[in-house]
Amino acid sequence: MFSKIQTAFTGIAAGAALILANGRAAYAEDIKKYIADTAVSEKGMTLWQTLAAGGWLMIVLGILSVAGLTFVIYYFIAYKPEKIMPETFIEEAMSLLEQGKHAEAKELCRTSSNMVSDLLMSGLEKMDKGKMVVKEAMEDQGRRSIDDLWLKLSYLSDVAVISPLVGLLGTILGMMQAFNVIAFQVGAVKPLLLAGGITKAMITTAAGLMIAIPAMVFYSYFRGKVQSMTAQFETVSTEMYQVLTKKES
Repeated sequence: MFSKIQTAFTGIAAGAALILANGRAAYAEDIKKYIADTAVSEKGMTLWQTLAAGGWLMIVLGILSVAGLTFVIYYFIAYKPEKIMPETFIEEAMSLLEQGKHAEAKELCRTSSNMVSDLLMSGLEKMDKGKMVVKEAMEDQGRRSIDDLWLKLSYLSDVAVISPLVGLLGTILGMMQAFNVIAFQVGAVKPLLLAGGITKAMITTAAGLMIAIPAMVFYSYFRGKVQSMTAQFETVSTEMYQVLTKKES
């Protein structure tokens, strides 16, 4: 009888030891997992995780960023004085006008594509209708050309204005999500759910500003270029009009 009791106690002790060993192993695994999670949290979220945390509005902001970059590249290529008002064309056209070679000047305008050639062609086509008609035609064409430059440039300004508004929308949606967690979560508020709304609010705001600030900087830069080209274009148009109509004075 005593031997049976001893055997039972031995089995119980062995089972307890096994359970304790398993508990220690599980505890060690939990500690390792906690350390790993802590290391990950200290490193922060990856770029993809950050973008994903911003929600669907990050797609809209991504489209705006691509559009803004496209506009900037286009302006660097297209908004060059040598493309809009090439000096070689101006010198050759003025030389033909001074010699009275209007037919040759028309042909030169047809083979060229710039603001000055469009301006001169509009005047040459009205030569038979008097100075006032020529002046009005050149002024109208010049106004359209300048307006077209400003219209294309305004697209970058639109990106700079819309981006922070989209970011602000994300801020509001994120804060609404956070407040809904506080208001409707049963029991203790889960920090993870609360942090999700706040994260969305901050990320979309930051992304909107990161798009808007460079867009506004480049817009200011190209605005100065357009203003300079506008002043130069007005000077060239006045000189061409005077040379074009001087024989009729």
